[in-house]
Amino acid sequence: MSHRVLVIGSGGREHAICWKLSQSPKVGQIFALPGSYGIKQVAKCQNLEARTLDPKDFEGIAMWSKENKITLVVVGPEDPLALGLGDVLQKEGVACFGPGKQGAQIEADKKWAKDFMLRHGIPTARYESFTDTEKAKAFIRSASYQALVVKAAGLAAGKGVVVAANVDEACQAVDEILGDLKYGQAGATLVVEELLEGEEISVLAFTDGKSVRPMLPAQDHKRLGNGDSGPNTGGMGAYCPCPLISQPALELVQRAVLERAVQGLIKERINYQGVLYAGLMLTRDGPRVLEFNCRFGDPETQVILPLLETDLFEVMEACCSGQLEKLPLQWRSGVSAVGVVLASAGYPETSTKGCVITGLPTENTPTQLIFHSGLTVNQKNESLTNGGRVLIAIVLDGSLKAAAARATKLAGSISFSGKGAQYRTDIAQKAFKIATANPPSLSYKDSGVDIDAGDALVQRIKPLSRGTQRPGVLGGLGGFGGLFRLKELSYMEPVIAEATQGVGAKIHLALQHELYENVGYDLFALTANDLLEVGAEPVAFLDYIACGKLHVPLAAQLVKGMAEGCRDARCALVGGETAEMPSLYAPGQHDMAGYCVGIVEQSRILPRYDLYQPGDLLVGLPSSGLHCAGFNEILTQLVALKVNLKELSPVEGGEDGLSLAQVLGTPTRLYVKELLPHLQKGEEIKSLVQVTHGLIKDVQRLLPEGFETTLDFGAVPVPKIFGWLAGKLKLSAQTLLEKHNCGIGMVMILPQTSQLWRTSLPGAKVLGILQKGTKSSGSPVQVRNFVEQIKSVASKFGGLGERKLPEELKELSAKSFVTAPRSECFENAAGRRLTRVPNNYKDPILILGTDGVGTKLKIAQQTNRNSSVGIDLVAMCVNDILCNGAEPLTFSSYYACGQWQEDLAKEVDAGVQEGSRQANSSFISSHSAAVPLLYEPKVYDLAGFALGIAERSGILPLLDAIQPGDVLIGLPSSGVHSNGFSLVHAVLKRAGLGLTDKAPFSEKTLGDELLVPTKIYVQALAILLTRPNHGVKALAHITGGGLSENIPRVLRKDLAVRLDANEFQLPPVFAWLAAAGNISSTELQRTYNCGLGLVLVVSPTKVEDVLKELRYPQRAAIVGEVIARKDPKKPQVVVENFDAAVTRTQKLLSLPRKRVAVLISGTGSNLQALINASRDSAQGVHAEIVLVISNKPGVLGLERAAKAGIPTLVISHKDFANREVYDAELSRNLKAARVDLVCLAGFMRILSSPFVKEWRGRLINIHPSLLPKYPGLHVQQQALEAGEKESGCTVHFVDEGVDTGAILVQASVPILPGDDEEALTQRIHKAEHWAYPRALTLLANGSVRLSPEGKCIGRDGQ
Repeated sequence: MSHRVLVIGSGGREHAICWKLSQSPKVGQIFALPGSYGIKQVAKCQNLEARTLDPKDFEGIAMWSKENKITLVVVGPEDPLALGLGDVLQKEGVACFGPGKQGAQIEADKKWAKDFMLRHGIPTARYESFTDTEKAKAFIRSASYQALVVKAAGLAAGKGVVVAANVDEACQAVDEILGDLKYGQAGATLVVEELLEGEEISVLAFTDGKSVRPMLPAQDHKRLGNGDSGPNTGGMGAYCPCPLISQPALELVQRAVLERAVQGLIKERINYQGVLYAGLMLTRDGPRVLEFNCRFGDPETQVILPLLETDLFEVMEACCSGQLEKLPLQWRSGVSAVGVVLASAGYPETSTKGCVITGLPTENTPTQLIFHSGLTVNQKNESLTNGGRVLIAIVLDGSLKAAAARATKLAGSISFSGKGAQYRTDIAQKAFKIATANPPSLSYKDSGVDIDAGDALVQRIKPLSRGTQRPGVLGGLGGFGGLFRLKELSYMEPVIAEATQGVGAKIHLALQHELYENVGYDLFALTANDLLEVGAEPVAFLDYIACGKLHVPLAAQLVKGMAEGCRDARCALVGGETAEMPSLYAPGQHDMAGYCVGIVEQSRILPRYDLYQPGDLLVGLPSSGLHCAGFNEILTQLVALKVNLKELSPVEGGEDGLSLAQVLGTPTRLYVKELLPHLQKGEEIKSLVQVTHGLIKDVQRLLPEGFETTLDFGAVPVPKIFGWLAGKLKLSAQTLLEKHNCGIGMVMILPQTSQLWRTSLPGAKVLGILQKGTKSSGSPVQVRNFVEQIKSVASKFGGLGERKLPEELKELSAKSFVTAPRSECFENAAGRRLTRVPNNYKDPILILGTDGVGTKLKIAQQTNRNSSVGIDLVAMCVNDILCNGAEPLTFSSYYACGQWQEDLAKEVDAGVQEGSRQANSSFISSHSAAVPLLYEPKVYDLAGFALGIAERSGILPLLDAIQPGDVLIGLPSSGVHSNGFSLVHAVLKRAGLGLTDKAPFSEKTLGDELLVPTKIYVQALAILLTRPNHGVKALAHITGGGLSENIPRVLRKDLAVRLDANEFQLPPVFAWLAAAGNISSTELQRTYNCGLGLVLVVSPTKVEDVLKELRYPQRAAIVGEVIARKDPKKPQVVVENFDAAVTRTQKLLSLPRKRVAVLISGTGSNLQALINASRDSAQGVHAEIVLVISNKPGVLGLERAAKAGIPTLVISHKDFANREVYDAELSRNLKAARVDLVCLAGFMRILSSPFVKEWRGRLINIHPSLLPKYPGLHVQQQALEAGEKESGCTVHFVDEGVDTGAILVQASVPILPGDDEEALTQRIHKAEHWAYPRALTLLANGSVRLSPEGKCIGRDGQ
């Protein structure tokens, strides 16, 4: 629908509003009252002269709007709003973007506004109001604070404010404004405010009266001259976004200013929709409101709107209809806008009109804009000044500094005749001072990823998902996985089938011609049809959508098409993943993958080659067109031939007004409804195949060795679209047969006597007869009567040629499975992997999950190290379904690239299969495609689909059971995992670092660190989750959205969690990212896992049991608790001590790593634990092992060190006369290696007193008992003989006694019934491998030290 909009006003602000509205495809015409010369030049815009409509005749405006079918009236200036234009329009049923008279008081009456702020707790300056000059001046002289800001309470065109330098100047302002009524009745009431110190900024927001959405912060420059000198003006320039306000401060403004204001208006029963403008002072005590305005600011609007990506008309319409909450705001990232105002001579006291303006650019460009504030033209078409502020020169640039310089230069190139123009040359300079010392804070949104947009998409598609619900579906969108209950189906021996598909370059066509729903339907149809090949009923579907920039309405239409397909097939859309990857996809680029799970009765599995008989019929079902094959080359060639796809189709559909694009984009035909009933009966269909690779190739898939057929097109019409395609692209008939369906979308084998194709399958045609093959017959599939038919059709479009088409769907030439599948997995007759439902499940729930790897892929591609991202892919998916209590069963993947490189594809595929092995999942298949239209040559994307199973009684989370007091146990992450990499790329760019550079937080390269695979938690939890009454109420995988958004996914709204950052290790990479990107703590927690890969919610009575299972092997720890959430507006995740942890880690990174030597005598298992920990940066051990010394040659520990590249020495005690001489040699070598700390790891020597004293506080040992019990040797035997219930290990400082030094860390191990010395020792070894690295971490990081009295000071880690 084409809408008509009326804009009230004539200034630069209204010029900018009209310019932005004109870009909306929904707006057909814009009227401006009275408008301006500049507005008239904007496309779609028309001025209304006073003789047509009086701007002061509000009733007339309302009637004119109704008569001219105006959809929306946008009021620019404050005066009409203060006088009630909004009320008149609303009364007449005309939508008005702007509040009524009551709402406009927030600007029109400064006293009312200040009282309003006081009533609703909005932070503002202290104040008093007066109508008597003497009382006002007396107050100024006696106030307990600096009462130096004097304001006219009414509207004064932005000029009625004096910020006095002293008391006398303030009193003079009182005399002028109140005494002399300098601004008329606007100054009849006076407000005297406290002088606040700090920077002044503007935060404008859209509101529908219920919700409020802030715009980007901007800074206006009120004073006339440079350096904020001269009198106040309406504004001499502005820039946006303003980096002076931090992200936490912006969040405070949202909560304490904007939301409180809107809630206050609601409480006072004031209907308010439009713009709420907060003028703020950034004080040392936080932001304080200077004033509210009820409309767009001028000149802020002129620099804010060019950065708005969302359709402005849609935003305004949402505000007027109360739907703003459903519309996410999208802003350009990495771009600044700077505007410099040119004012006429004498401004602000007077204005000089009629001066000729020269040097104006001829037209606006994407990076340079001119908006008119007071400009007219004479009869000679010369531009003339016509007011105080004449125009604003705006420049957009990726650099704020460059934008300011260019905008100032642009202003300087424009001249006014006579006394010339006034303009400032320091607009935005304030931002540069802070930028030098403190660069702007980066956020995930700045890097091109908008979490809010993703959340908005989920909310938008939830109704679509609900519309596909069928028996078996549990829950809805928004959880970690999609759930389906098998018992709801009537299968006796259910077998699980899976299909993964993509749509290739057809999505490119859909995006260019807005065929979004069509291609969404394609995706589902391909996967569902694929399941029919094994006889399966499609029951659950997942989608994966990847893009450069998420546009919510577009993505929602893609999903809508999928949902329509699901409804047609009675299949449930149970979930999906949307990945915004700006460094992998260009803006506007998308790709999709789909995954469908089907169920088939064991006895109905196809194909049934064993039932084949010569004479069986090959029956084809008609396609709906090209389906999805070969579009990359088709579209490439059509572009080269300059074929206009918007033209009317010359073949099918043209008579109905369809364009070529619409015909080519016809969705894939879905065959479920017509075929599934017959497949479930299992009577006649012996096999079937969907034609996706090309008719000949897919028919060959129907034919086992020893069979052949001839396809006869004598009675089978070929759709004309294939003839048109062949004629345009000069394709051969053989190419069509090999690469396209040629009008046949599905082929099946039926018995010779079957009448099914005649009676129940409309459009079905017999294509051929199954025959026994002979060795001399060549290809098993021959074709006749096709060439003649296609030649006839193609002759009208240029005739056939000899062109061939490349293969788009790819398969690895030597496909091999790295590991054996699970026992439930088997292959059907065609070699396709299927899965039986494990027998141990009584009420099985299938759990489906999908994810991608995000722009971590870019790191792999840039470093040419692609072997680990497949592990990431599996981890992201299986960790999600684990959160529903699932046992992972199978895994499938999607791989799409620009240029097919088999070695690369194999490398990635091997990683996927290795990840599947680690997750104990059968690898089912990978759908691979080369799509140059979507990807650059060396770029690829990955999507994964995990299928798990759980007993219904074991499904997590147990939302109703979670209560305050439940304990949070955290499993550490291995680093960044696979989320937030777009922000990582932005930080790398800012820091000027490459992936081959040494990481600032470890000894490895940045590429090495950032490619550490995401941790897979399946094996860690497998045993625990199978135990009855395990006590785990919920699991939260900390993935996209970080701590802040993932833990709430397993909480009710009345609950929150309190985490303590002192209780888990913050990997140094996050501290470095925070420092290098100036990333706020809030943003860090909202983007990254911050060291916690998985969080368990555990019943307090089961905490010890869970920790016994997880503490030592997984380094699990208690990290927080569940608490009641009393205020629904407060966040559900509070992380205490987080800033301190970040600061502590950043400080540590500035210090050199401790150099460690390890002394051994044997196998060195604890040495290996120390090596592993010190080289895993996520563990935060600020140390490196630089030397290993053994007193014995040839021991395994030396091999471990050599393998790790650590220098070794063998210093045999047998070569020295006594202990003191030997120890002196040890010490000499330690000093030569500049060792800071010494760890004894099975070093079977008693060290001399001089050595111990020399290394006092820097020498530690591990002992296999809970000291002070059982020092010395044979300690396990002693513990067993004494009947102890527990033993363990102790890491302690070494002193002159035997195992008597101060304790750093202890780890207890229960002694179990039937334990012998060996069994207990093995379990203690596992505790040692946790305790020793923990102790070294505490010592190397300075968290603990030895006091002069020999006591351990600091956190002991026990």
